[in-house]
Amino acid sequence: MNIKDIKKLPDRLTTEVLLSLFRNVLLDFKSKRMDKEEFLLILTELTDRQLMTYELIEDKTRNDVDFTLSRLWNTKSYEDVDIILSIVVNLGLKDCYIRIKSL
Repeated sequence: MNIKDIKKLPDRLTTEVLLSLFRNVLLDFKSKRMDKEEFLLILTELTDRQLMTYELIEDKTRNDVDFTLSRLWNTKSYEDVDIILSIVVNLGLKDCYIRIKSL
């Protein structure tokens, strides 16, 4: 999975398809098949599509995204901060928000 493939997807996807894509991108990142920059860009694209469903992402996957992003928080990179804050707000990632607020 790469950002070019994700950008080709339609703006609206079913919740099931999005859930599968979120899980796959998390797996690819954890398996080091993609770097942080591509991971964050893909998460941004998926988050935008998730918003169009008007549904919350499934708890287990949301918690996995939350945990992963909280470990990537880096105030030395404006671009990372901008992307992560957008994802945190749009997906309602509580743990990441708490960590960001505490730093």
